[in-house]
Amino acid sequence: MQEKKIIYFVAGEPSGDFIGSEIISELLKIYPSPSIYGVGGHYMEKFSFKSLFPMSDLSVMGILPVLLRIRSLYKRINQVVEDILSKNPDIVILIDSPDFNQRVAKKLRKKSFKSKIVCYVAPTVWAWRQKRVKSMAKDFDHLLSILPFEDEFFSKNGLNTTYVGHPAIPLIKQSNEKIFRLKYKINDNPILIFLPGSRDSEIKRHVKPFKEAFSKIKETIPNLTLAIPINDKKKHLISPYFKDAIIITDEEEKLLLFKEADAACASSGTVTLELGLSLTPMVVIYKLDFITWAIVSRLARVKFVSLVNLVLNKSSVTELLQNKCSPRNITKSILELLTNHKTSSNQKKDLLEFKNVMEDGSMTPSKRAAKTIQEILKE
Repeated sequence: MQEKKIIYFVAGEPSGDFIGSEIISELLKIYPSPSIYGVGGHYMEKFSFKSLFPMSDLSVMGILPVLLRIRSLYKRINQVVEDILSKNPDIVILIDSPDFNQRVAKKLRKKSFKSKIVCYVAPTVWAWRQKRVKSMAKDFDHLLSILPFEDEFFSKNGLNTTYVGHPAIPLIKQSNEKIFRLKYKINDNPILIFLPGSRDSEIKRHVKPFKEAFSKIKETIPNLTLAIPINDKKKHLISPYFKDAIIITDEEEKLLLFKEADAACASSGTVTLELGLSLTPMVVIYKLDFITWAIVSRLARVKFVSLVNLVLNKSSVTELLQNKCSPRNITKSILELLTNHKTSSNQKKDLLEFKNVMEDGSMTPSKRAAKTIQEILKE
């Protein structure tokens, strides 16, 4: 009879919560009735998982916002560490939220915690703060990476790494049916997607320059349809600005939209990967608060921020960052995609190359991750 396993997860963001739920689903096929503890959200709670505290307590991004909540975050770090020590799990899986989770790992090491500690979703230390990889090799036993070029980078710096694939890959289903257009009776009118980000601060910084740009774009393309996928709880931040837009809150409908749209203006992040896998031409925008941008821009060690450009290692997708994220630049770049067939066609060729690189292998990312965790537990 197989020994009952105790598995501890920490996910601090909605994306990490989804990843956690997918791994739990696969681990339940390997281990009968494991005891699962930790921090997570509504996706993980579908598996009778009870979070130690609300996951939203950890959803903080940017240097200034983190500093303003530093005391409460340290309190949560200590709470997680004490809970792990009391539960004494066979393995700890820390998903994304790198600043929080590495501090958890570091404290566990100092307290002589013996079980394996796995990091799932690497922090972007290859982009900036590269010296941090050395401490990661001490704090973690294994890394499950979601980008193909990370395996070599982390492995050569002393951290055992397995590329499992990006969790968004199996979500992008192949279909030639124009389901979204039929539902909203769009017919052959061009569709532009606006993806302002998932956090309040991102949405507020991106919505105004895009609104001004969209007014100009509509002057050139009057029959243009605007569609905005957004979390239902964030809809109030968007609705006042775009009265005639199609607001999408359903995840499956969002992915159908990606396949049928003509172009997208997207905040840098996971959605750019989803757009790339859907072969949707895009312009990537991003603005940070002044202090965070001043620090990050000085420390950056990469030429690009969008996942498509990073994976292909070339400037395929236009990136409009910080001061370049202006109404004028957004207007020009989006119109180039919508009116110049050669521009959009060239980017689609690059996106197909990107898709082929990302989808290498037949096993789903969550299944590959679960198999790797199983192997780590056997060590």
